[in-house]
Amino acid sequence: MRAIKLDYVTTRTPSVPGLAVFVLAVLLLVMAWQYYSAMHEQRLKTDKLIQQLRKQSGIQPLNTGAQKKSSAEVLAKMQAARQLANDLQMPWDAVFNALETAALEDSALLAIEPDTKKHQLKITAEAKNKDVMFDYMQRVENTPELFDVYLLKHEIQEEVDQHPLRFVLVAKWKAAS
Repeated sequence: MRAIKLDYVTTRTPSVPGLAVFVLAVLLLVMAWQYYSAMHEQRLKTDKLIQQLRKQSGIQPLNTGAQKKSSAEVLAKMQAARQLANDLQMPWDAVFNALETAALEDSALLAIEPDTKKHQLKITAEAKNKDVMFDYMQRVENTPELFDVYLLKHEIQEEVDQHPLRFVLVAKWKAAS
């Protein structure tokens, strides 16, 4: 039987094609770095020349801070205009007709707050007592224009004679078709 020769630390000589690829890669890296340095230097010279020409001609550079502020103002105004357009698209006639239809003698409508994004309407009203409040709520629910009516909050007005009940209803309106 022949003896097995184990050599765990062999000395490998680099292959010629592998060495050539490595040298080529290093050369390309050096050339790319030189090109980058030259372009960076040229840009700095150009920026300096532009500044000198601006000083000579008296042209002031643009103020980017004011430009950002004015664009933020424009965005805010655009958002307000969108909100106004949404408010105007609300079916006001149908909502007012529904609220007039639901009106009771012993109740008073105090405020209407539309939320056009959610198609919701907050209705603040006063009623003589809780039975009138629930009747009003039921009448609002029975109108064809409003649905999903629920009582958000209510409180008795102790400081007012006859202690009326002030309450807030939330209702959704049907989108115009």
